[in-house]
Amino acid sequence: MSNVARRRYVLVFALTVLAMLLGMLLLVAVESGPTAGTAIAGDGTGDAGLGDPSAPFTIVGNATEPISPGASAPLDLKLTNTQDLPMWVTGLSVRVQKVSAPNADDAHPCAIADFTVGQASSSIKITVAAGATSTLSSLGLTRATMPQVGMLDRPANQDGCKGASLTLAYTASGTLDK
Repeated sequence: MSNVARRRYVLVFALTVLAMLLGMLLLVAVESGPTAGTAIAGDGTGDAGLGDPSAPFTIVGNATEPISPGASAPLDLKLTNTQDLPMWVTGLSVRVQKVSAPNADDAHPCAIADFTVGQASSSIKITVAAGATSTLSSLGLTRATMPQVGMLDRPANQDGCKGASLTLAYTASGTLDK
């Protein structure tokens, strides 16, 4: 084998090894999941239709599991009725209010537009007992009927959203059951 052929062989071998190493690194990056550990928290209030802002009901809660591109998690929210009468809660609405993304930069952005919210059906009526705090699941809502928060699966690199924290805002209306 001539020196030129030997050099070509060594160069092809080195490039093949380099390509294999890069492929393994890419596989590890993809399998780690860009949003593992995303924290999701929120709170909000509802209007009981009393015209008295000192007596609202409250809504708090977090996602029940981490989200990742293309995946959503249900929000098993807690509703607290501060009134002395049972309350029908309707029009439960969720929105992403803020994103804190410590890994985002110009090349890897992460913004509210990277996330999506699936609302609970507007036909669902939730009854919360007087002076009680109840979760959506304890009130009979299934995972499929609860509001959902998720991350869009975009064709671009979404590493800017790794470890992001979302702040959600919740609103609803309530009618006292007199």
